[in-house]
Amino acid sequence: TSNNNKKKSPKTLLDKIIHAIRNQPPNANGVSRTAIAKYLQCEFEFDYKSKSTQLKKAFQKGVQTNKLVQTGQSFRVNGDPVPDQPEEPKVKIEDITTGTGPPAESGDTVVVKYQGKLDDGSVFDSASNFDFTLGAGDVIKGWDQGIAS
Repeated sequence: TSNNNKKKSPKTLLDKIIHAIRNQPPNANGVSRTAIAKYLQCEFEFDYKSKSTQLKKAFQKGVQTNKLVQTGQSFRVNGDPVPDQPEEPKVKIEDITTGTGPPAESGDTVVVKYQGKLDDGSVFDSASNFDFTLGAGDVIKGWDQGIAS
């Protein structure tokens, strides 16, 4: 006799993506593309670096067929319960140098010079011409919030 209660292993790449999302800690925005790719590599030996185009098409198909919901670079399964969104932490904004151009808005490409420091003053990262799209989730939320205000 066969056991009908036995879970089937996911066959298609989209099914594996859905499996990966459902096996990550719940988040209101979903699971990041990177976390999903790393899960696929660990659990299904999927080489996401050499198959990035295939992975991108599977994400697109999931969104187009309404199986996945995309928020920035994160995905969740359509119809699955959405956990409550925790209150956003407050960002302390301190303008060191104020630009002279028009204020940046969501969707604009911005270029920043920055230096990331730890509490002890040691520099852990820096760049003199770092560009990104404001509000696209390409950077930490504090940057999107601070630069837009």
